[in-house]
Amino acid sequence: MAVAKEKLGLVHVITGNGKGKTTSGMGTAVRALGRGLKVKLIQFFKRDTGEQYFFAKLNVPYVQFQPLHPYFKKYAEEHFEDLKKELLLFWKKEFTNLEQFDVLIVDELGPGLNWKVIEEKTVLDFLKKKPKHLEVVLTGRDFPQSVLDKADYVSEVSMIKHPYQKGILAREGVEF
Repeated sequence: MAVAKEKLGLVHVITGNGKGKTTSGMGTAVRALGRGLKVKLIQFFKRDTGEQYFFAKLNVPYVQFQPLHPYFKKYAEEHFEDLKKELLLFWKKEFTNLEQFDVLIVDELGPGLNWKVIEEKTVLDFLKKKPKHLEVVLTGRDFPQSVLDKADYVSEVSMIKHPYQKGILAREGVEF
């Protein structure tokens, strides 16, 4: 059964302090692929993830912007400015020519916005000018209200309990 692509084009934001934001975004990608839709995944601030290897096996376009996550490192002021420039070049390359895709997953965008390495205006302009049919899923903590206002779906993942509170670190194959 073919998907009615004219019904696509909404924007999702999956945010909050709980575990499952990336998992939800990747699940949306799997569901879309299962229905024959063309998917592109863009992941910020992560490397060596299980989903990266999974989607590579399926030849799904999957690109990463890999500098260390801003929540885990204090950048020197000059490094911060370099990071912003590098990220803007990455954005200009990866967020164009998306007409061929039906679904775009953008993982960990929230922290980049919160930390101001990605300009809010850049994201808002993209959402305004994106291909009409392109369904967009944005994940991460701390999205600005302006992005939440542009979304059609906003889901918050809350943390009630997490193994990290007991000193259990992220485990390969489960958390990454």
